[in-house]
Amino acid sequence: MTIAAAVEVLGDGPVDWGIQLALPMAAEIIRQVPEHGGGAAPFDTLRRATESSVLAALSGIRRDVMATSDSIPAEALEGNREFVRRSIPLDRVLRGVRLGHAALHRALMEVIGDDPDEARRVGELLFAYVDVHSSTLADDYTAELDRWAGSTAAQRRRMVEDIVAGRSVEAEPAGRILGYDVRSRHTALILSATDPRVASQQVLLRYAAELAYESCSLIVPVAESAVWIWLAGTPNRNSQAPAGVRVACGPPTSGVDGFRRSHMGARAAERIAASSTGSAAWCDHADIHVAALCTADPEQAQWFVQETLGALAADDDRTAELRLTLRSYLAAGRSLRAAADDLHIARNTVTYRVKQAEELLGRPLATARLEIQLALEIAHWLPSGRQVRHQPPLESTYFRPSD
Repeated sequence: MTIAAAVEVLGDGPVDWGIQLALPMAAEIIRQVPEHGGGAAPFDTLRRATESSVLAALSGIRRDVMATSDSIPAEALEGNREFVRRSIPLDRVLRGVRLGHAALHRALMEVIGDDPDEARRVGELLFAYVDVHSSTLADDYTAELDRWAGSTAAQRRRMVEDIVAGRSVEAEPAGRILGYDVRSRHTALILSATDPRVASQQVLLRYAAELAYESCSLIVPVAESAVWIWLAGTPNRNSQAPAGVRVACGPPTSGVDGFRRSHMGARAAERIAASSTGSAAWCDHADIHVAALCTADPEQAQWFVQETLGALAADDDRTAELRLTLRSYLAAGRSLRAAADDLHIARNTVTYRVKQAEELLGRPLATARLEIQLALEIAHWLPSGRQVRHQPPLESTYFRPSD
């Protein structure tokens, strides 16, 4: 269900509430059903399916009508078909549906409060919706599985997933299935649509072909918003990324193990790029490998930053400027001139900012220098301010039928 269509039925406030509820809901589904995870693109697929389903359910409640198979939004069906291609078992797909339903029911009951008649009405409509939702997705899943299972694309996808999962694979049979020599020296890339409104899968595939240029390549669409690539060579960096497209690049490595290693490096670069506030179209593993290693557990990484930097970890523009200057200064071997050149500021400005940063640290830079540098690197790539907004409050009357 499109946001515009939902706004016509619900209004801006309830739609905003539903959208903000869907984001942590998708994260919780992945936590409890890890098969839904695997990077930014799988999360986006699940988020869009969850968001559209929440809005469709709320619209049905507002109109006071029982759900039918036509009530299931296109985004949910598209996500369901992607789950088939990713070999997520049907029971795990339906487990995600039940988790989402439970979360929406809890949230609505909090809004309704002490109104037993309204709670009963909403509960009946919501349970009817999830029943139709589950049965429709199950039928659609079976039909898509029949279409997909015997296809060449399915065989290639399964082989890629076997290699990426670290399963034992022989090079020659793998090469025949993939049409690509997995014994080569590879560079893996992940193309992601940061704005699906302007970067469709066709845009990603065209750009993938441009990046491959004259290299032997393997191009695998994995979602509407993501494409995996392996090049037996180097990517054509003269090709500018289209609007709304991000490129994550892994390290060049060789053989079947290298096929997996380069892809995992690209996946780490994608994770860092998706978490960062930066807007660069390219993210190379070589540039972020330390940050990727240090942030494999994001919560522990944030704690480390807070404990190591203290007041220098504050989430404001001025403190961020001090962290950036100190990071450059330490990376340059404590050279004021090199840091000034790197940041395009005066040498005296570097001196002043480093002194201020040291005061916020509350200890000399010479103590725990490695820890300080690592904390600055983590803070640079994973700013603490990237948090989900709190949901706006709703009145219990928002989802009642209009007169």
